[in-house]
Amino acid sequence: MKDIEHGYGTTPEGAGHEHSDIDPSYGYTFGIWLAVAMVISAGIVYGTFLLFEGKMVARDAAEQRFPLAAGRPQEPPAPRLQTQPFKDVYLLRQSERQTLQTYGWVDQENGIVRVPIQDAMRLTIERGLPARAEAPGADFNRVVQDSSSGRTAGVR
Repeated sequence: MKDIEHGYGTTPEGAGHEHSDIDPSYGYTFGIWLAVAMVISAGIVYGTFLLFEGKMVARDAAEQRFPLAAGRPQEPPAPRLQTQPFKDVYLLRQSERQTLQTYGWVDQENGIVRVPIQDAMRLTIERGLPARAEAPGADFNRVVQDSSSGRTAGVR
């Protein structure tokens, strides 16, 4: 075999491996450190499991000591987020529909009542809309021109 210089040295005759390859001790060292890291990781996971299991056992013991408080959820302080927004919107629409489609008192002392929309429209058509008794004032006859810079000119 012809000796070729690669910058790594020549490969001697009868060698079982190329001397330009990685030193096997680096591979063994990497494998050992990988195994150590796996053991440490497993220890951390197991320790975390034991910690959470201990907290669960303590919570279960507290629930057994105070059984009436066990099923009672503790609400966070206000303001709270909506837990069921679609149900809230449905209930709002239902109450609005109930208000718009039924009779009821708005102010009983002053005699103000609530009438369903369909009946209110029918009564408005029957009775007509109220109209103004007097003619509009002179202010409505002012004309503002585009180039007037805000000045007004009377109708001629």
